[in-house]
Amino acid sequence: MKLINRGFLMVKPKQLFIDWAISVDPELMMDEDSEGSVYLIEEEFWDDDLLVEKYAKKIWTQECHAITEGQTEIPSLPNLENIHEFFHFELGCTVIDMLKDPISKEDI
Repeated sequence: MKLINRGFLMVKPKQLFIDWAISVDPELMMDEDSEGSVYLIEEEFWDDDLLVEKYAKKIWTQECHAITEGQTEIPSLPNLENIHEFFHFELGCTVIDMLKDPISKEDI
């Protein structure tokens, strides 16, 4: 095992985002227990709300594009602080790699 020099930001959908996602894809099986996304962030941070605000636009864009797959225009986020209406956030500063295989990266 190896400790990775990153923190994490776990993002899970709330009902407002789920409603929008299902309006885009009615066959989508999503609810508030759906799998979230993990974003690797700086290892040390002091203010959770400032950190979420810092990455809000990138998170919004990625989460919306994951639903639309680039086929439709994504809605604009009315206000960065409003992102809490669409997602649950969990932050942490310990990331441990359990595998021996090297981590690979791919641009998205």
